[in-house]
Amino acid sequence: MNTEYSESKIRTICLVVIATVVVTYLIYWLRPVLVPFVVSLFVVSGLTPLLETLETRLRVNRLVASAIAFLSGLAVLAALGVCLWLSVVQMAQKGPAYRERVSELVATVQDWLDLDSQQRDERALDSPDAEPAEEIAAAGGPLQSQVEDTAALPDTTGTPLEDFRQMLDAFLRDGLARISAELFSLVSTSVIVLIYVFFLLLGSTEVSTARGTLRDIDKQVRAYLFLKTIISMITGAAFGLALWIFGVPMSLTFGVLAFLLNYIPNVGPLVASLLPIPFILLHPEGTIVWMLAAIISTSAIQVISGNVVEPKLMGESSDLHPVVILLGLMFWGMMWGITGMFLATPMMAGLKIVLERVDSTKPMADMLAGRWKTMPLSD
Repeated sequence: MNTEYSESKIRTICLVVIATVVVTYLIYWLRPVLVPFVVSLFVVSGLTPLLETLETRLRVNRLVASAIAFLSGLAVLAALGVCLWLSVVQMAQKGPAYRERVSELVATVQDWLDLDSQQRDERALDSPDAEPAEEIAAAGGPLQSQVEDTAALPDTTGTPLEDFRQMLDAFLRDGLARISAELFSLVSTSVIVLIYVFFLLLGSTEVSTARGTLRDIDKQVRAYLFLKTIISMITGAAFGLALWIFGVPMSLTFGVLAFLLNYIPNVGPLVASLLPIPFILLHPEGTIVWMLAAIISTSAIQVISGNVVEPKLMGESSDLHPVVILLGLMFWGMMWGITGMFLATPMMAGLKIVLERVDSTKPMADMLAGRWKTMPLSD
């Protein structure tokens, strides 16, 4: 009897492992279809209260309300496109000044290294152990041949600095183009998402009438997205405004990126703080005090937002352990890229709610929430 039970348990575990591997592969393989659809589901969850308000106050049907929401989404995307275009124009105007700044820095470092090398040579010649050049020439033989061979070698001084200058110049020239391409790709994907959203809104029913797991998931995801959006908008506006006050180019784009990256817990605010640092350090008119003030001010905005404002307003809205959130970021980032990292927290919160509904998986839900049960040491 025990043998049959053990074999059944092993068989069940093997089937669960196989099913998990297959589902994981399907999630990755179907990402071109699943990513826009899942994003549209979250958008619909957030827009449902807006549609209900439009239908109630404006007394319009679902088609008109969906059209208004769709056009509003297009207006937001158009505004993001204008912000991107203005930043590109601004950076194109300031690009030559940044390249000149890089050339000046490279020339300064080159002069410093040449002076340091010259001083080392003078100290070597003045050393009492150094042999006079006449004695080296009189010695002849292998030593003279070695000195001549060394003198005949090509002078490679400055090659690493030249490579460094070219690397910085390529960053200023090509980095903006890559960022622009990624943002335009995000905008084009957003158009597909809006099409999904339009048709989902047309055929959706009131989620508030749903019961059980679906209602709980929708309620928690909607509360999380609402608070996260408000905090992200304030953080992005303050971040971009601080950069604009300090005169950093592309402040509008960096503000938009701070708004978007704030949806990625822990990692996003750090990346948003690091993005403008090269433009601050290489600013043509920047001084040391100005650079420190700009970096400290922008970093302080992210620290206050992530460690003071967000915990106070959101609390434990996701009810997930921080380690689980980080693991979810890595897993969904590996599956769906940057979009997966945006969706990782609400999807993990929804998974926890589903696990709580089944008695056999409740311990797994408690584990995701960080509620570890104390196991007795002895019977």
